[in-house]
Amino acid sequence: MSPSPSPRIGSIDTARFLAIALVFYGHLVEQVMYLDSAAAAAQYKWVYSFHMPLFYVLSGIVHNERRLTQGWGALLKRIARGRLVPYAVFALLPAGVALAGVPGWFPTVDLSGADGYIAGLISTARGLPAFSIPLWFLASLVVLELLHGAIGRLWRSNTALVAAIIGFYVIGYVFNREVDVLSAGLIMWMAHVVPLGYAFYLTGILVRRTGVLERSFPPYGVALAAVAGLAIITLTYNLNQGPFRLLDVVVMMFGTVGHPLLFPLTALVGTATIILIARLVPAWTGLQRLGEVTLIIYCLHGFFYHFANPPLAAWMQANLPTSSHWMLAAGSALAVALSLAIAAALALLLERHLPAITGGRRRQAP
Repeated sequence: MSPSPSPRIGSIDTARFLAIALVFYGHLVEQVMYLDSAAAAAQYKWVYSFHMPLFYVLSGIVHNERRLTQGWGALLKRIARGRLVPYAVFALLPAGVALAGVPGWFPTVDLSGADGYIAGLISTARGLPAFSIPLWFLASLVVLELLHGAIGRLWRSNTALVAAIIGFYVIGYVFNREVDVLSAGLIMWMAHVVPLGYAFYLTGILVRRTGVLERSFPPYGVALAAVAGLAIITLTYNLNQGPFRLLDVVVMMFGTVGHPLLFPLTALVGTATIILIARLVPAWTGLQRLGEVTLIIYCLHGFFYHFANPPLAAWMQANLPTSSHWMLAAGSALAVALSLAIAAALALLLERHLPAITGGRRRQAP
């Protein structure tokens, strides 16, 4: 099987933006959930049932398989520029904001003294970004892409690719079922998540190889499939009753995904549903442009996660009937839209004026 093509697919860029919107939404309702909102807990579990597998699949879809022939030097440069530099910058900037006296929520470290900052720096150096927890996904991509650079050539045929998907899923599931890396203090650049993430990453590569994303389908058929997908997510997300750790939801960061069959079922249906919805969205260049800078928006999300979401959730709980799914969804959607507008504007500015810290290349003089 020949490597997957490299040109961008507009609807996939749209799907990437929808995926980051889900991250913003899930982390906001998480804070409302901590204030004893049952509706927020249900919505949090719904989003978490598939939103991180979605990111791994999309990463596999946009991966250019031709890069496997470029050698380790090119791979290490890409990882350093596109992963490690943004990780270092955006994992540490929130610490500066907290040090300046801005109150924030940092669940893994106590920033009331210097010891907390030192512990946070050590944790960040180990790939658990204490000052910007959402960046754990970027840390996992470092290890995942190194792994793929080492063994990706083995999956030239689709048969081998399917075998690898199943094999890495089983390895990742069994390991995380048996080993609680969080309690044992064994987290190192999210390596425990990588086998699970790699299974979904390879799924994205497989989907891209099939050419299905470039094919045209009747809009009504896509819409029906998307509605069916939403129904399946809603019917299955709460069937997954574990085993979990810390929270009774799928949290890939912890390596806790629950039922070995229900998790991938909901995760894959949810992923497909977002891709289908993205195909229904008009091909707005501006929206697809935001999908292209999703990595930067993701990096900026840490500021909202740690500083904005907790007080915003407290305000929502005090002023809105958050026991109502509809009111919670409406209030959260409005807040997320505002947060995304701010983050997107900043992302575009950073990409244009500070590409070196966002994983981009500096513009060359003509």
